[in-house]
Amino acid sequence: MINFFRKIRRNLLEEGKVSKYLKYAIGEIILVVVGILIALQINNWNEYRKSREVELNYLKNIQEDILSDSLYFERSWFKRGDKKIQGLNKAKNYYLNGIIPTDTITFINDVAYGGIYGIGRLTPNNRTYNELSSTGNISLISDQDIRDEIVAYYLNLEFLYEYGADSRSDYPHFMNSYKVFNPKFPDSVSPAEIPILLKMMRKDKFYQLTNSELTYAYSILNRLEYVKKDAALLYHRIANYLEHHEK
Repeated sequence: MINFFRKIRRNLLEEGKVSKYLKYAIGEIILVVVGILIALQINNWNEYRKSREVELNYLKNIQEDILSDSLYFERSWFKRGDKKIQGLNKAKNYYLNGIIPTDTITFINDVAYGGIYGIGRLTPNNRTYNELSSTGNISLISDQDIRDEIVAYYLNLEFLYEYGADSRSDYPHFMNSYKVFNPKFPDSVSPAEIPILLKMMRKDKFYQLTNSELTYAYSILNRLEYVKKDAALLYHRIANYLEHHEK
């Protein structure tokens, strides 16, 4: 097409028809400009499409991470937290009242269970959010409300992570120093050590550790309830967004 215009321009110049040449020259310029604008528009559309694909993939991954966190907390703290607290309360009541239970081995195992999740750290699945933050791609989440909720959700998880690390007691270590924990035989108790264990549980230090571990357990469960609600709201908000933008 451009060669065609050049040929016409050359013929017009040779024939001395300047006015017609100018019209064709202007037409040629308009054609080039229109071509450039169309190319830019196509390029912009392609870039927008790629950005939206990346955004949707990030949101799907965030959904998967939220689901993974929810299942982890359900199978751990929400499933076993009450039993942990019951074991700690049994230890506390024994210290206060000194009543020796009939089934001593079960009692000791229940008290030992009070130390579950007292070692190690909460491990939320935040790999997608970390990538969004470190790369600056959080800006690709075009919905402002969803973006703000994602940030708030993971800030709360980070706070929970730090809070849990700071508020744990040495209750599990104290128990394990008197009762060896063997994962293959978690409920095994040496009969010879039972009198030592019962005596240990009447010490002031053990009472203090029990109260500290109870405070830790109540606090974590309370905060996890809020995390659970936030996770459900965020998950469904993302699901609604994906439903309307994946078409």
